[in-house]
Amino acid sequence: MYKFDFSSEEYKRFIEACPFTDDELKIIDMRRKGKSNVYICQQLCIAERTLTKYIKSISIKIAKEL
Repeated sequence: MYKFDFSSEEYKRFIEACPFTDDELKIIDMRRKGKSNVYICQQLCIAERTLTKYIKSISIKIAKEL
């Protein structure tokens, strides 16, 4: 899975440029801190399959900015 390990400058640029949802922003922050899928799912009260869909959506949005 993606860790979303990018620099602070890249992070700021992506946050400003990409239309992330609130849940996507929470996921990005938790992934940057190295939190596990299980932890993220528990915090957001979602299934792992839902998390996978969110991560794919985040990755697509970031790829469009690269």
